[in-house]
Amino acid sequence: MEHQCAEDQATPYGMVCPQCKRRLYTKPPQGNLMSFWESQPVAFTLEREPCFAYSLMWEDYRVRSIHLPDQEATARESSEIESHS
Repeated sequence: MEHQCAEDQATPYGMVCPQCKRRLYTKPPQGNLMSFWESQPVAFTLEREPCFAYSLMWEDYRVRSIHLPDQEATARESSEIESHS
């Protein structure tokens, strides 16, 4: 992981942090875009609830977002973005 910032910037791919947005617009990633939820928890809350990661991945760049269990909006977004060519 290169950095960890609040994801408060809108892009055609969804919300990302300011650094990732700058990278997406100044040096667009190459190759096909794949988007997916990682199947294993990447972290746990203090209440031991699993947090999962959502990834946007190109051949030369990856945006990985950690989502808390109570973020229902992310489940709707993931069904809208499956895979891009």
